[in-house]
Amino acid sequence: MPPVSVEAFASEFRNRPASDRTAFVAALWNARGWETTVEADTVVAEREDERRRIRVVDPGRFGTPDLDGVDVLVVARDRAAVRDAAADAGVAYVPPAELRDLLLYGIERDTAARLYTEWFDHPLQRSVADDGAESSVVDRARAGFPAIGEQRRVIVAVLVVALLGVVVAGPPLTGGDGPAQSPITVANVTPGEADGGAIGAESPTATAIPGLSPGVTRAGVVDPMALAEAHMAGVRNRSRTVTWELTSPADATTGASTFRNATIGIANTTHYQQERLIVQADGNESERITDDIYAGGTDVFRRLTFPDRTRYERYDLGSYPATEIDARVETYLYRYFVGADAVVTCAIKYDTDCPTYRVEIDSDTPAALPGEVEEYEALLIVSDRGVITTIRASYTLPDSDDDGEREQVRFALDYQFEDVDVTAPAWVPEARNATASGTATGTATENTTVTGG
Repeated sequence: MPPVSVEAFASEFRNRPASDRTAFVAALWNARGWETTVEADTVVAEREDERRRIRVVDPGRFGTPDLDGVDVLVVARDRAAVRDAAADAGVAYVPPAELRDLLLYGIERDTAARLYTEWFDHPLQRSVADDGAESSVVDRARAGFPAIGEQRRVIVAVLVVALLGVVVAGPPLTGGDGPAQSPITVANVTPGEADGGAIGAESPTATAIPGLSPGVTRAGVVDPMALAEAHMAGVRNRSRTVTWELTSPADATTGASTFRNATIGIANTTHYQQERLIVQADGNESERITDDIYAGGTDVFRRLTFPDRTRYERYDLGSYPATEIDARVETYLYRYFVGADAVVTCAIKYDTDCPTYRVEIDSDTPAALPGEVEEYEALLIVSDRGVITTIRASYTLPDSDDDGEREQVRFALDYQFEDVDVTAPAWVPEARNATASGTATGTATENTTVTGG
């Protein structure tokens, strides 16, 4: 089984309490041969004549930690500004991706697996999970929708299909599936140079329901449309990175288990970039498909790379603005939260105000999911103004590979609000040429750079 992905590791590391993160780093350095002690958020590591002070922090979306007296900075989220500050101060910078590499390749794998299970309550090795038959899930999702306008219903149905990872005509702007990577940075356009504005733009006013988010009551998510609209209004003027991940099992259509993830960097409504990966595994064989999208102000270019060929497509930006990506949260809300009993608590509290809420579901299954779902858990982190930063869902389906165990399904969505600059990738000129004949699509010569296995 493959080890935990970069995105999953980063998310799980970030979601641990600060003391657990520091203790985990101390245990990791200890496994690498250092004597370690913990002082608040700092690990003091000593080996022979060497001494290192390792500070472990979550710098948040905007802050820069104090680096005085620090030799190594381990961060719970990778931010360019913090990386630059560490470089200026001569401090070694360890983002989640590099911390994962230290865990996987810096110590014995058995020790790494033990540490990860001890501190993260998750296995280090991850099996590919199942998402059930697509048609039945879509039918159940439609049946669970409240009475809404016909046009809106069509949009939601399309989003459900996109959520399931089906490769259809047009860019799959739901998040989806991309290689684990650092956020897209460095570019020719800043967030303030096009429609959409920049970080710090005014958000919509808080909900009129005292203490809760739009579309959320103490029973959970009751109006996904209202919450999705508040989310879109709250993020449209902020540059952001959206990450998405879904594991699903073998089904009758592909006969293969599937892992999908994506990272989408959005500078504004007209400039964004997606890198998406789909891996279908069948026994010892696997097939990789990459689905990359670039929007640079006028057109949207898409590159689909299969094991034996590459396909390019071009779309009008007016049909696929960046806000279409954010609109997909409505489908996730219907799928993972509607129709299930939830517990709503304050995630962050200041005096009598609660700017951020946790919506948690334990065991009760939403209406959109199949009846055979068990062990259902879901989490939504949302601000009082309706901005969603985290969605998690986990459940099991009946055994599909005859190993006597139920199949685990996991979904994760995260928003990080940070500076995102978008640069045209190297494949865009070829995509422009391939689609220059007046048609929306073009196929390049046979591709031998991406292979299965």
